Amino acid sequence: MKPLRCILLVVLAGCGHAEPFTTDAPGDGGPRDATAPVRLTYNIGQDGWAAWSADGTTLYYSAQDTFTVDKDRCIVRMPGGGGTRSPLACPADPGGNDTTEILDQPAPRGGRLVYASSTLGVDEHSPFRIALWLARDSSFAPATRLFDFPYTAPSGRSHDAPLFLQWLRDDVLLFIGAENGCCRKDTMRFGEQVVLLDVGGAAPVRSFVPGTTRASAVQAAADGATIYYTIAGDSRVFAQVLTTGQVDTLHDFGPGRVARDPQLRGTTLFAIVDGHDGFTDLPPFDDVQVDYGGTLVAVDLATGTETRQGDTLHLYKRPRLAPGGGALAVEGYPMTINVLRDSTGTIILADTSVSRWADLWLLEE
Repeated sequence: MKPLRCILLVVLAGCGHAEPFTTDAPGDGGPRDATAPVRLTYNIGQDGWAAWSADGTTLYYSAQDTFTVDKDRCIVRMPGGGGTRSPLACPADPGGNDTTEILDQPAPRGGRLVYASSTLGVDEHSPFRIALWLARDSSFAPATRLFDFPYTAPSGRSHDAPLFLQWLRDDVLLFIGAENGCCRKDTMRFGEQVVLLDVGGAAPVRSFVPGTTRASAVQAAADGATIYYTIAGDSRVFAQVLTTGQVDTLHDFGPGRVARDPQLRGTTLFAIVDGHDGFTDLPPFDDVQVDYGGTLVAVDLATGTETRQGDTLHLYKRPRLAPGGGALAVEGYPMTINVLRDSTGTIILADTSVSRWADLWLLEE
């Protein structure tokens, strides 16, 4: 990242990310429209990577600053039911537009906040510089650089970035090590393998979860003993016990369908299926998945019954269940379908357009 206006080295003292947004005072306020599903954010840019506080009262996410040329993104939080956002961490030097800096994937736990940063030159040809940061869970607290990418995984592939960053348990982080598909602002990231990162010692220690090659999404169980995950191009949602390596199939959505973004509580599974999953063979990366969103589905695992959630006006990504139940936050991408008909009125072509930017929506579990 570019200099963070610090005198001491970050390894000694850490640095606070500066404040590009106008700081809104945090408040309950409530959503603009409480009609279910509730639209939580109104941003002409991207809001995403939602995460909940342990008590389910606060929602953390990454918000794009659409009033700057380089469209930086901050980590913010708001009341879980909707209201005024409060910035927590933002890129340094908001007045400088020499780089695009993205802070995303917030992961709060026990008064601490971990998030990822990526920096790209605005000429769109400089490589990403990606790192993990650790700070207190308070507004613009000094942040310590925790871990840098890239590194080489046991498979021989490069892990250039994290995806689905979260806490597995105290002092252990969980994410998917991902490959960057190119070096531009729209860089595609392909899941390569699930990674555990122990940050409790003097230096972070990586370990790799077997059987998770080309993982497309991952969720940690509440007790940290099990992970739930999906594989690119696969219709199944898997559960793996980390201590034994035992793998079970939670649900199979069936032939021709692609599952991703699992969220499990009790016997109810939420996942994204269908839509624009973008699964393809893309040399030199082999089989990869670039997800443009899909249908949010709830599954009763006791009966196998699948129920569609949300509306037909959006494609959805990255649902997040609130601890304790009752609410689910999800990224909603507006979708339009343009239909071409012949002289008889018969549809001969249907073209679906999906927005590049999402707002956050709140659904009842």
